[in-house]
Amino acid sequence: MGEALAEVGDGITHTELNKVAGTEYGLSWNSLDQVRRRVYWLRAAGLVEYWTNGRIVVTERGREFLGRLETADRDRLPHRRPPAPELVELPPLPASLALALSGMDQAALRSRKRLLGYIAGGVRMDVLARLVNAAVPGITRADFKAFCVEEFGVLESSAEQTLSTLRSLGLLTQVGTDTFAATEYATSCLESDEPVDLVRLLHLHVALLGETLDALENSAPSSALALVLAERYPDIPLTHQDVTRRVALFLETGLAERIGLTVRRTELGAALVRTLPLLRPTNPGPVAHVDAAATPGVPGTQAPAAAGGDPAHNVGSLAAEVVRAAVDSSDYRRFERAVAAAFRVLGVDVETHSGPKRTDAVVELWRSPTERYRIAVEAKTDGAGLVTDQDVRFRRLGEHRTRHTAQGTVLVGPGFDARLVQEAASEKVALLTARELADALVRHARTPLAPRELAALVIRGEADALERTWRAAERRQEALGLVVHTLWKSGNDPVEVRHTTGALGINDIWRETRKTLGTPLDPDETGAALAFLETPFLSGVERRGGGHVITAPPSLIAARLRALATAIESAGEEVPPGDHGPEGTLAPPERPGPVPSGQTSVPHQQQASSNIQASAVRAWAKARGRAVNERGRLPERLVTDYLRARDLE
Repeated sequence: MGEALAEVGDGITHTELNKVAGTEYGLSWNSLDQVRRRVYWLRAAGLVEYWTNGRIVVTERGREFLGRLETADRDRLPHRRPPAPELVELPPLPASLALALSGMDQAALRSRKRLLGYIAGGVRMDVLARLVNAAVPGITRADFKAFCVEEFGVLESSAEQTLSTLRSLGLLTQVGTDTFAATEYATSCLESDEPVDLVRLLHLHVALLGETLDALENSAPSSALALVLAERYPDIPLTHQDVTRRVALFLETGLAERIGLTVRRTELGAALVRTLPLLRPTNPGPVAHVDAAATPGVPGTQAPAAAGGDPAHNVGSLAAEVVRAAVDSSDYRRFERAVAAAFRVLGVDVETHSGPKRTDAVVELWRSPTERYRIAVEAKTDGAGLVTDQDVRFRRLGEHRTRHTAQGTVLVGPGFDARLVQEAASEKVALLTARELADALVRHARTPLAPRELAALVIRGEADALERTWRAAERRQEALGLVVHTLWKSGNDPVEVRHTTGALGINDIWRETRKTLGTPLDPDETGAALAFLETPFLSGVERRGGGHVITAPPSLIAARLRALATAIESAGEEVPPGDHGPEGTLAPPERPGPVPSGQTSVPHQQQASSNIQASAVRAWAKARGRAVNERGRLPERLVTDYLRARDLE
């Protein structure tokens, strides 16, 4: 605020002041909204005037007030700090921790847990030190829970969850029937009293911890960082909250610093990252490091991956576009297109409208053969990242809902102020931030949900239900993978084979996996996984005696699952009865097809479909082993895939 007044000088425009904010203060705002709001306050205080020629001019009152202010020295701000003349020296690495880090291969790095987990008092260095100290030399479960309740004022259930988290992070270990103690690694971190050592230890157990620090070479907001990590590691989905917790840890330990609205790595962080074993990116992609300027869909930025590339990489690009378009108030249609494309990727039907007296889009969620749920979608941009109650007319939203025979309305924007949240609750309008929609895209790519389950994303008050559904689905996937690999390990252990023929019962699987998960598998979870693997479609396990044995390597079971997916998709390309068009022609698409990376619509494909021969598409499909009918209409998806392949050639 004071710096804005100081920069006015003899007169300046909003555009010039915004440029100064970016170049001199590191505040890279995407629009003039933030500058205008500061100028409004300065005008209200009588410190500046706004002239008809578009210039902001300081008043006598402003000059007098400026003399009483202490403002930041531009040359000493973090973003202008020159690189360190020499490398920062890291504290010595404890021997036990050095040995553990040296043994981290790619498989071990990939097996780390995504969630940091709940910790009473928060994931802070002082809190972790107190909790670990309480377990030196040892502590019973009851005493640990009592300690958490007294020190942090939490419930006993929260204390129990904290104990589970500390064990999964390698800070505590069980040493007796109901007794726990600090691990050797945790004790060495306490003795060194170096926060960096604790980060090194957490890197052994927390997915993409050091990798997040590696991506912070350039300054960027945490939302952009989350999307870049999603592009690099599509099979390890981190939500915005996951990334924020990792960044908060780096800020507290001096490994990163905040510059305005962005965060970047310090010299200490750069020195640490060079010594950590890091997971190799699945999709290095065009983005080598975080760059706040590299925005999909914006001219002059790095181009996304070619169409037909890895789907998860394309989802990451679209998620980035959703977040960036939400604050592009100069082109509101860009955000509308991105939102519509995002809902299509989530697997729901989308009707795009826009225009006077119409909603921006309508999504239709297939809930059952007899039930469909229509939601009117309103997309609102704001350069400052906050949609206010002045930007929304709820009466019009009700009219749009009626016009499109929708059962509900969802308002999508970069963020919402408190008054808007209150009004939306009374008007029964759901609120969805662009960041939440982007997180849903990334998470859905890893763990797809059905439209009836995703309905909670656009229905007011259902966010908690959606989170529970997603966690349950992710847990089932995790349980299935653990059961398969546990059985495979047993089936290839000579001792196990000699004594048990490699067969494991449900209790045996629990015993083998209980240290791997924060919450061990219960019998129902294990039984469901075994029943699924036992079906004739997979034939991955079979009963033997009182247990189960694996019948194929995990890679083959995964291949069978992929083959089943291909069979389901291919069967969907057959022409429904009575849906044949004239021989040798292509029926026009009824709705937009899949969205290529970096695009939010496919008009070129719709135009090109009229210029190709059906015989060429059929020949292309047969050459690749895809099912295709000999007569009638060709499926839209098949045509889309053909056009993509032709474009790449």
